[in-house]
Amino acid sequence: MKERDLDEFESIFQRAIIPTIEVGRIAIPDIVVLADASETAAACGRIAQHLRDRFRSRVCVHYLKNPGDLPADDHRVVEGDPLAHLRHITDVEKPSLIIAPAPLHLEDTDDGVLGDLVDALLVATSIPTLLVRGTPDASIFQRILAKIPGGRHDLIEQFSVAFALCGAGGTIRLLHIVNEHDVQRLASALEITPEIETAGGIEDLLQAIETRMDHLLRGAIRAAQDAPFRVESDIEVGDPFVIVPQQARDFSLLIVGSQSSHEEFLSSRAYELIRRLPDVTVLAL
Repeated sequence: MKERDLDEFESIFQRAIIPTIEVGRIAIPDIVVLADASETAAACGRIAQHLRDRFRSRVCVHYLKNPGDLPADDHRVVEGDPLAHLRHITDVEKPSLIIAPAPLHLEDTDDGVLGDLVDALLVATSIPTLLVRGTPDASIFQRILAKIPGGRHDLIEQFSVAFALCGAGGTIRLLHIVNEHDVQRLASALEITPEIETAGGIEDLLQAIETRMDHLLRGAIRAAQDAPFRVESDIEVGDPFVIVPQQARDFSLLIVGSQSSHEEFLSSRAYELIRRLPDVTVLAL
């Protein structure tokens, strides 16, 4: 077989092993905005209006401190315990998306990087929650960094959410990080040594993980080939607490999710990343 024929065969084979990714269509019929008296709350209102125009959503603003005048279809002033009210929102209203300043200020004091109310919200629900820092506008949806976990492609919500939110002409980077410490633990669990030489066995394991994720991410890129935005992928090996902050500097929105239950969200790697990036607007899934 000629070298050209071999190259063509390899190209066809490589395309064949790339999985077909079906990116689900995301609807956002109802948005709840949690508002304090900050400028960040006003930014939340502007972002909600942008999404309302794009998705024909209904927007309800819940004022946790001092009634305001954010544009919305409904306004509610929260009286009593705000933590109890969060439970009402997540269990009774069940919106498609929650938008909140991070932190939420109920008093004229600093609640820290996230604050008790935001922590309670992340634990209470799996509803996607947009944590707004500073005073961004709708341009946050033009450059999206989505941290992609391992797992079967039909379990990865980040694909569909990122593709739905990215604006025309924007860029999405699908980032998967192979954590070296996790690989070491997996190698130990699989008892790579002594039957297999340790360094070589771990290297083979790393290669297998990277190859699998490369096929997955290339499948996602192929699914977006006709989209009005650009999708790129990156696979890194190392410490996510180093890599994500470095890459997030070039993006306006970070999408993260926890693979554990939301009751355990505060002990998750996703929460720690949010905590370490106090200036980045984050969508927590």
